[in-house]
Amino acid sequence: MRKKIFLGINLLLLGVTVHAQEAELKARIEKVSAAFLTHTDSLMRPFLAKDFSVGAYMGRSALQNLKAVLNNYKLDALVYDGLQQKDSNWLVSAKGHNADSFVTHLYFNKNLELRHFDIADKLYGMNRNSESRKVATIPFESRNGSIILTVTLNKSQRPLKLLFDTGADGMMISKALADTLGLVASHQQQASVVGGNIDIGISRNNTVHFNDFGIDQQSIAIFGNREPGTDGIIGNTIAKRYITYVDYDKKELTLYTFGKWNAFTGGGSQVPVDVSSGNIQMDAVLSVQKEKPINAKFILDTGAGYELIVFRPLVLKHRLLVDGFKADSSGATVSMGISTPVFYGKASQLTLRPDFIVNNLPVTLMGSGASTASWRPGMDGSLGIKFISRYNFVINLMEKYVAFIPGKRNNF
Repeated sequence: MRKKIFLGINLLLLGVTVHAQEAELKARIEKVSAAFLTHTDSLMRPFLAKDFSVGAYMGRSALQNLKAVLNNYKLDALVYDGLQQKDSNWLVSAKGHNADSFVTHLYFNKNLELRHFDIADKLYGMNRNSESRKVATIPFESRNGSIILTVTLNKSQRPLKLLFDTGADGMMISKALADTLGLVASHQQQASVVGGNIDIGISRNNTVHFNDFGIDQQSIAIFGNREPGTDGIIGNTIAKRYITYVDYDKKELTLYTFGKWNAFTGGGSQVPVDVSSGNIQMDAVLSVQKEKPINAKFILDTGAGYELIVFRPLVLKHRLLVDGFKADSSGATVSMGISTPVFYGKASQLTLRPDFIVNNLPVTLMGSGASTASWRPGMDGSLGIKFISRYNFVINLMEKYVAFIPGKRNNF
């Protein structure tokens, strides 16, 4: 009898808790509805989750996109319609009203914070409930692991060789090339590169063509110099629009729409990533010396010609150059004209997941230079193409992971 009483009390408490959470979620749906009516994101800001996303975008980009959604999407009302608990998260159904009536969904975490919602996702090319489909397979040229794509811009027929650079959040070409293509910068801004910052111009609303497949509404940065051996770079904006699968064995880059993706079912290691900074960033543990592990955040950077480069702030914080590191050689890294001294050696271990550990990894430590004194990149280094090209890989920013998949040509 006592067990039955306790069970009854527990069920009653659970019911009270769910009822209270449901009442709070109803109130938050009313705030979302009001945000659409008044075009005011401040009504939603207090209950946005830390990992709130709009499409593949997080952080400041997600907040900017949220403002655009509220300003441009016509919605007369959003009314609470139902609640489901999925694992520790809450799935809220709501009825939307504009010219038509429809049912949509909002996704809250266990703390009742909004992680993402369907209306915003769909406006940025993501339908989490649909089946993913292949949209293009693009051949690429590989130069020492680097991925070179052949494209044309807008109505020009001139083929361009662009480096696929996941460490950049956009496209870049030189001023001289932009002039020949008729691209005009609408405004100027600063951009962070390895070792410092540079001034760039921005040309908006361009279309990038890969044979018969195009990606529109692309912004292109215009700067003084171009990357050696290429006409410029194309950044992680591809991965922010599509699930991206790079197959070194076939030398193909295949794009899939965001959604339920079952195109690849093989092995490999899925490493969680965060894109709140604009870059594809992953947590790692680096041991330059085995007995001294360091927690770090590295970006996936197919544009960096290293296995792993560690930026100056982390090198300085942990005294990596003076605390037992044995440099095999030294040199300089040059990014967009900024030169910074570097030192080459071996790291004892890099851990990306408990079951994904790389031993004796070549590492590059950044030294001090005139530009690095005040440089604060917001991450600790870059996992570069010499490491990445050991694997075929998938970037899935809907599910927030990068999968490293052993390929046929691996030699390690």
